[in-house]
Amino acid sequence: MRDMIVMLLVLVVLCSIPACADQQGGAGSLIPLPSVQFKSKVTVERALKERRSVRAYSNASMTLQEVSQLLWAAQGITEPSRGFRTAPSARATYPLDTYLVAGNVEGLAAGVYKYVPKDHQLEVVALGDQREKVGKQPAMTTAPILVVYATDGERLKKLGDKGVTFASIEIGHSAQNVLLEEVALGLVGVGMAGFDENGVKAALNLSDQQTPMYVVSAGKKR
Repeated sequence: MRDMIVMLLVLVVLCSIPACADQQGGAGSLIPLPSVQFKSKVTVERALKERRSVRAYSNASMTLQEVSQLLWAAQGITEPSRGFRTAPSARATYPLDTYLVAGNVEGLAAGVYKYVPKDHQLEVVALGDQREKVGKQPAMTTAPILVVYATDGERLKKLGDKGVTFASIEIGHSAQNVLLEEVALGLVGVGMAGFDENGVKAALNLSDQQTPMYVVSAGKKR
C-alpha cells in the first residue's frame, strides 16, 4: 500500500512539470514553457558568421527548453510594461501569429501549438504529427520542429495599404532571430516560403482572416 502511495506521489510531481505536457488536455489547453535562459557562449558576431541554411537533420529529439528559447527569440516579450517583443513591429501592431509544429520534442506530444507571447506558453491547436501537411520537402518532414508564421487580417488593417509589406518585414526580423538563436543552441535550420498553403491552413486550423507566410525549421546536425 505504501509503495502504491509513493508511486502516485511521484506521478503527481512529474505531471506538474512540462515533461508531462503531452498528457495535458486537447485543443485550447495551455502549456507553460520553461523559463528563457539569457546567457550563451556564442556571441552575436559568431552566430552571424556561422548561420547557414541546413536542410538535413539528425534523428535526435529537441528539448522543451530549446523550443522555449526559439519561440521567445521569434516573438517573446522583452518589455512587459509595454508589450514590446524581440522583433520590431510597425506601430507595435504585431500582426503575426506564431505556431509550433512539433514532431520530435522530448516531453511534448507531436502536434500543432500556438505560441502565446504574453505568458510564454503554448496553446494546443491539434495533436498528431502534422509536418507532412506543411509541405513534402525533407526539411519540413524530417525537422523535429517547424516554426510557422501567419498574418492576421484584422490586425493588418491597422497598417493600411502597406500591411502585408510591414508584416513581411517583421517576419524577416523574427525569422532571423530564430535562425541566430539556433546557432547559439547548436542547432541548424532553414527558412522556407515554398509550402502547401492549404495544408498549412488545415494543419494550423487557421481562420479565413489568417494567411500562412513563412516556415522555419530547427533540428540537430546530422
